Amino acid sequence: MKILLAYDGFEHSKHALEKAAELAGNGLGELRILSVVPEAEAGASKAGGHRWLAPHAHQDVAIAHRYLAEFGIEAEMKIAYGDPVEEIRNEAAQGDYDVIVVGSHGRGAIGRMFLGSVSTALLETAPCAVLVAAKDATVRRESAGSRRAIA
Repeated sequence: MKILLAYDGFEHSKHALEKAAELAGNGLGELRILSVVPEAEAGASKAGGHRWLAPHAHQDVAIAHRYLAEFGIEAEMKIAYGDPVEEIRNEAAQGDYDVIVVGSHGRGAIGRMFLGSVSTALLETAPCAVLVAAKDATVRRESAGSRRAIA
């Protein structure tokens, strides 16, 4: 199973990291950690830094990589720049992933209406299954074009 973990180092991403580790833990999963630095926030965001030097994004992905290695799980790391939904969706399509694992802030309907939500947008538009891991719940959606099921 090919697993794409969308990870930004914030608390909500830790739930996604744990769920991705669980999915890949049997040794049958191929895992890539993707951190997307939004272009508009690259100079000031936690994940950003400068466009060509994204120190926090690299550190965050390295932390996730070390966490997975503690469980014997190998993972590739990648940093992308742009719109998070678009970059995650493009990576999933180009890499022919079976599932995207993403965290959620758990803001609820009102928060999503005003703030938007990467996880909500991916649930609606991803080319593969999406697993949204939050503190108190996990939501899974199979895409219409999904060929493989999630274990």
